[in-house]
Amino acid sequence: MPRRPNRAKMEDERMSIARAAAAWAAGLLICLPALAAEPPVAPVRPVQESFYGVQVVDRYRYLENTTSPEVQAWMKAQAEHADAVLKALPERAAFRARLEALERSGSDSVFRGQLRADGSLFYLKRGVGDDQFRLMQRPPGGRDERLVFDPMAIRLPGAAPGQPQAINYYSASPGGTRAGVVVSAAGSEEGQLLVVDVASGRVLLGPLPRAAYPHWQDEDSLVMLRQHAPGPGRGPQDKYRDSELVLFTLGEAGQPARDEVLPGRAWPGLDPGRDGDVLLRRIPGTDRALVALGNGVANEMALYTGPWAQRRDPAAQWAPVAGMEAGVVDYSVRGSTLYAVSHRGAPRQQVLAYDLAQPGQPPRVLLPASERVVQRVVAARDALYVLVREGNVHRLLRRPYRDGAAFETVALPFAGQIYIDQGWGCDLNAAQQDGLLIALQSWTQGLRHLRVDGEGRAAEIGLPVLAATDSPAELTTTEVLVTSHDGARVPMSIVHRRDLRLDGRNPVWLTAYASYGFTIDPSFRRERLAWLEKGGVLAFANPRGSGVYGNDWYLAGKGLNKRNTWLDVIACADYLIAERWTNPRQLGFSGGSAGGLLAGRVLTERPDLFGAVVPSVGVHDTLRFEFEPNGPPNIPEFGSVATEEGFRGLLAMSPYAHVRDGTRYPPVLLKHGVNDPRVAVWHSLKFAARLQAARAGDSPVLLRLDYASGHGIGDTRAQQLEENADTYAFLWQYLTRAD
Repeated sequence: MPRRPNRAKMEDERMSIARAAAAWAAGLLICLPALAAEPPVAPVRPVQESFYGVQVVDRYRYLENTTSPEVQAWMKAQAEHADAVLKALPERAAFRARLEALERSGSDSVFRGQLRADGSLFYLKRGVGDDQFRLMQRPPGGRDERLVFDPMAIRLPGAAPGQPQAINYYSASPGGTRAGVVVSAAGSEEGQLLVVDVASGRVLLGPLPRAAYPHWQDEDSLVMLRQHAPGPGRGPQDKYRDSELVLFTLGEAGQPARDEVLPGRAWPGLDPGRDGDVLLRRIPGTDRALVALGNGVANEMALYTGPWAQRRDPAAQWAPVAGMEAGVVDYSVRGSTLYAVSHRGAPRQQVLAYDLAQPGQPPRVLLPASERVVQRVVAARDALYVLVREGNVHRLLRRPYRDGAAFETVALPFAGQIYIDQGWGCDLNAAQQDGLLIALQSWTQGLRHLRVDGEGRAAEIGLPVLAATDSPAELTTTEVLVTSHDGARVPMSIVHRRDLRLDGRNPVWLTAYASYGFTIDPSFRRERLAWLEKGGVLAFANPRGSGVYGNDWYLAGKGLNKRNTWLDVIACADYLIAERWTNPRQLGFSGGSAGGLLAGRVLTERPDLFGAVVPSVGVHDTLRFEFEPNGPPNIPEFGSVATEEGFRGLLAMSPYAHVRDGTRYPPVLLKHGVNDPRVAVWHSLKFAARLQAARAGDSPVLLRLDYASGHGIGDTRAQQLEENADTYAFLWQYLTRAD
C-alpha cells in the first residue's frame, strides 16, 4: 500500500522554516533598522574550485539546496519583499486592469492544432476569461466544437488541492477516436499520461507517471517515452537519463491496456547514450517502422528503418538511413520515401529524399540550398510542403509528387510567421490526408488557422474568431540590420506606433534569445498593446546563436563563440540609442530561459547601457548547470566543465561569474518558478544574492518567485496576468522616471 506522509517530520520542517525566517527578520532589524523594507542579505560561504589552472570561487553554493529550511526562509523573505515592492509601483494597478481588459476584449487563444485523416480537428483552447487551456475537437466538416479533456476537471495523484494543472502534450489518434494527453501540476512538467475517448470524454487509461511525447501508431496503440524511476544510485542529474520506450495497446471494452517496455536502448548499433532518446514510429500504410535517435537538446538526429514486427526483439537489426553526421534536423515520411531537412554541406539547409526500401543509397536533393533558410518539411498525401525563411518572413512551398513537378509558393493573406505540423515531434500520420493545417501571425496580426487543401489553396477556418484588438491599425514594424563588433549584420524588428517620434526619449523594451538555433519570429501578443499604446517601443533581435540565417549563424553564437551573442545584443542597443529611438536610461532588456542567461550576461557586460533588466527563468551559473536534472541533456548546447574548451566557454558566458563588486547595476527584476524542471530556481537565487551584495547605489534587485509555477509551461491566465503586470510596471517605472 502507498506510504503516508510523515506528518511529524512535515511539522518539524515547518517550524524550522518559521524559526529561520524569524532569525532572518531579527538579524535584519538589528543590523539595518533604517532599511527594514530591504530583503535579507545572504551570507557568503565560499566554495573554491580549480579548473585547468583557473580558480573559481562560488560564494553562494549553499543556495542550491532549496530544501534547506534556511534557504527556504531566505527565498520566502525575498519573494515577499519583491511582491510588496512590485505591488506598490505607481502604474502596477493600471497595467493589471488594462492587461485584463485587453485579454477580455480579444479572441480565444487557440494553438497546437492537429488535423486527422477523417477531417476532424483537434486543438488546445483557452476561451476569453478561462484560466487554462482545454483540449477541443471539431468534427469533420463542421464548426461546432466539443470538449475532449479539461486538465482542471481531474486531480492528479500527488497534486495539492488548488494547484494549477495543464496539458503539456497531446496526440490524437489517426482516426480521431482517442487522444493521449500528458498533464502536470504547478508547472512541474512531471507528466502523467491519460488516454481519453473523444466521443464520451471517458478516461480509458491512466494517469500514468513520468510520461512524455505520446504518439499513436494506429487507433489502438501508442508509443511514449517514460522517464526512469528514481531510486538508489540515481542523483539529481540522472532524472532525464535512461528514458524507456513504452508501447501501450488498448484492449477491448472492459479489458485492461497492455504495457510493454520496448528494448530501444538494447537494439544493436544504436548506442543512444544515457542522455539520448530512442523514438519509434510506425509508417502509416506499411509494415515498416522508423527509429529516430536524439542526443539531448541537439537539433540533429539519426534515423533507422526496419520491419514493425521486430519492435519487441532486443536483437532487432535496424538499417541506418541517416547518421548524426548527415545533419538531419527535421523529417517526414510518405510510403517508402523519407524527406529530410539537412544542413550537411548546406548551412542554410536543403531538402533531401531517402529511399527507405534502399536505406544504404545516398539521398536525392529535392530543394537545393539557396539564400533562403529551409526549416520544416511535411509530407501530406497530395504534396510535399516545405517551410522556408526569407529574412524574418516565412514562405510555404508546395511540390506535388508527380515527376517533374516544381515547388510553388502557397498564397497566404499576409507575410509573417507560419506554423506547420503543430504537434510535438514528427507526426507521420500527415501522409494520410490531403493538405495540411497551418497557423499564421505577424507582429501586428493575430494568430489564425488556415486549411491548405489538396490543390494548395489556403482558406481561413474561423479558428479563432478574431477581434478588433487582434489587428491594431495604429501599429507598424521597422526592420533593420545592425552592424556588430566584427561587421556581422544582425537583424532586429522594432514594433511601435505609427506616430512615434524618434527624439531619443522613448521607453524601449529590447529582447533576444539566441540559443539552440531558435529564432524569434514575428508573433502577435495582445498584452503587448498595454506597452505600445502608452508610447512604448518593442524591439526583437536575432543575434548569432539563433537560426535566422541558418546553421552557420547558429554555430557562430555557440560554445567559445557565445560572446558574439551578447556583443550582437549590445550592438543592437547602441543602434537604438544612436538612431534616437531611445537613450541608455530608457532602454530595457529582458530574456527568458537561455534568453535569461543572455539578459544576465548583457547586464554584467554593459550595466551602463540599460535602464532596467529582467532575466526570467535564466541559466545564470553556467558552470553548475550540468549538475542539475536538466543539465546533462543541455551539454551539447552549452558544453561541460569536463573539457577545458567546455569550461572556458561556460566561464565566459556565466552571468554569475561576471558580477563585479562596487558596480552600479541598473534595476533588476529576476523572475523564476520554484518548480522549474528545466532551469533550477537556484540559478536566480544565487544571481540575486550576488547582485544584491555587489551593487553600488540603491537600484533594486528584486527576486520574484512563483511557488505554483515552473518554467512558465502551463501557467494559468491568472498567473500570466500577475506576472505581466509586475513586469510591465517594473520596466515602465524605471524606463520613464525623471531622474
